[in-house]
Amino acid sequence: MVREKRCTGFDKRINEEAPCIMACPIRQDARDYVQLIARERFHEAFQLVRSRNPFPSSCGRICTHPCETKCRRNGIDAPVAIAWLKRFLGDNFSEQIIKFTTEKHPERIAIIGAGPAGLAAANDLTLLGYSCTIFESNPTPGGMLRMGVPAYRLPRVHLDKEVEFIKKLGVEIRYNATLGTDVTFDSLKKDGYAVVFIAVGLLESRTLNIEGIHLGGVLKGISFLHEVNRTGYARIGKNVLVIGGGAVAMDCARTALRLKPDKVSVACLESRKEMPTTDFEIEEALHEGVVLYNSVGPKRILGNDGQVTGLEVLKVKHVFDEQRRFNPAFYEGSESVIGADTIILAIGQTSNLAFLKGQEGIQITRGGTLIVNPHTFSTSVPGVYAGGDIVLGRGTMTEGMAQGKKAAIAIHNALRNAAIKDEKWNDKPVVPDLASSRVTFIKKEQKQEMPGMPSDKRLHNFDEVELGFPLSAAVKEAQRCMNCGAGAVVDNNFCVGCLTCVRICPFEVPKIKKGNTTAYIDGDCQSCGLCVVECPAKAISFKTPLEDRGKDALEAVFQDVSIQGVKPLIINFYCQYGAYNGDIIDTGNDLLASHTRRVGVLGLGKVDPVLYMRAFELGAHGVLVTACKDNTCHFCKEQEWVEKRARFTTQLLNDLGMDIRRFQTHFVSSQNDKETIDLAGKMVEELRHI
Repeated sequence: MVREKRCTGFDKRINEEAPCIMACPIRQDARDYVQLIARERFHEAFQLVRSRNPFPSSCGRICTHPCETKCRRNGIDAPVAIAWLKRFLGDNFSEQIIKFTTEKHPERIAIIGAGPAGLAAANDLTLLGYSCTIFESNPTPGGMLRMGVPAYRLPRVHLDKEVEFIKKLGVEIRYNATLGTDVTFDSLKKDGYAVVFIAVGLLESRTLNIEGIHLGGVLKGISFLHEVNRTGYARIGKNVLVIGGGAVAMDCARTALRLKPDKVSVACLESRKEMPTTDFEIEEALHEGVVLYNSVGPKRILGNDGQVTGLEVLKVKHVFDEQRRFNPAFYEGSESVIGADTIILAIGQTSNLAFLKGQEGIQITRGGTLIVNPHTFSTSVPGVYAGGDIVLGRGTMTEGMAQGKKAAIAIHNALRNAAIKDEKWNDKPVVPDLASSRVTFIKKEQKQEMPGMPSDKRLHNFDEVELGFPLSAAVKEAQRCMNCGAGAVVDNNFCVGCLTCVRICPFEVPKIKKGNTTAYIDGDCQSCGLCVVECPAKAISFKTPLEDRGKDALEAVFQDVSIQGVKPLIINFYCQYGAYNGDIIDTGNDLLASHTRRVGVLGLGKVDPVLYMRAFELGAHGVLVTACKDNTCHFCKEQEWVEKRARFTTQLLNDLGMDIRRFQTHFVSSQNDKETIDLAGKMVEELRHI
């Protein structure tokens, strides 16, 4: 008889989601793909990313990674490099598996713009069974990914590869086709398109209403980036000043440096900590030689004979008012001059709504963006939808993709009179920040640094600056993830309140509240698994199937025909946290490879002695457990529990009349160095004589 689970306050906590997932505009499964990388299941990790994100490689390079801002590791040392790990997968494991839908719908969808929003919408609508055509005004796809993002940040080969896969799904892209001139709303309707999704982006740079704005040498940031990205060159002087403090300003400054002026500066209203871009981008600009002028605002552009000579600025009193509205104020009499013969405006982007000419009824905001229903992304004209920057005003790549994906579902529901939902968009409670008292129990681990091109080489070309994680660095970085929201959970139907979990948890997480008779485990669980194994009532389990505790891996070993005839056959249970400590030796031709099959687990505290016995039952001649030494493992107190379980297993073997040399436990600094190989070799020789 199945016992009905009681509803308690704890049940709500089961649904708590990792903050990295909830912070992502497309609700990428960040925690889970990072956990798969930590387990060296790279192809699965890539497929998980690609199921949600059409641009793993591109996004892994330029995403503003709000997931990392919310990473709970921030309170311990540094956030997990989630975006760089996505890039690692996209660059190295991007085997695309095309899953064509069997359901085909008659309606054709026209998408205006081949940027992130348009391409994401086309990707999802095609998978839903629609025929999609993208009309792109440029001769190449990508929108601002291609026109605005410099090649040293996003090499076009990766963008092209990802667009090509979307085309393989069946999406058609028609280039040099501008809405309002080459195609119109009427012509699209006559050609049989049932729906139009507008995703044209913001292609114009904002300007300033100040004296000197029309002088020679004043350039617009978007036009400047577009020209350099298209031709590799733009005409600038020897002393370049960029006005603005956001990501586009940093891109303009770093791009200008590569055109070999004598000096490149950036002037912005914001203080250093207020600048609206990532610290990484700012630091990279400074590292490359950009001079930064913070907390200054433009008063007028100075010139001589029609050419720029400098910018007169005022010191900023504040950028935002008490209501946090953008309302800069300046100190009177604080004028100073920053010399420049070229000024690049990078203070924001605006729309060009010329494509609306002849189309009545589409409502727009005072800021020049399209008004849409926030849930369906439909405009005020039936059959016309919009998303991306033309709705957001100025969004990130992932925000644009999110709107394209949401619009795809809304369009499908409207055409099919359906109500399908993507459960990923549902709001969930977020796992709270770690309790300060618990932080001291968690081991600090160094964040892996991104390899980069040396400073003396990067300014001579537009080659990519960030070189990507090698495999060993990616795995070690992924193993820093604390698996938030996917730790242990207590089934109140089976818990007997014995306090075992409370006593043994090295992180002091399990509790029994006053007046309750059962334990609960909150979001501070670190997934070490000690309580899962030791609970006498078997009332504790993990929330995620990723934590199989070695069971599936062991079964897979004995389904592999390559083990037939191997004698002696040793099953090596090893801690994956130690797999990349120290030197990694190629073991292709040694005893470790020929007589040993490995079962890796993220922390051997998760492994029940029953699994060791199961290895013998399946046909192993010996079981070798190689655990981390206490000071090298991700988890604390693992060693003492591995020792206890080893003694239990040894006693069990002895009681069954088996030679106890068939089961050995050793503590090593690295799972892949000579020490581990020698232990396996020695055990092989011992088993040959038993």
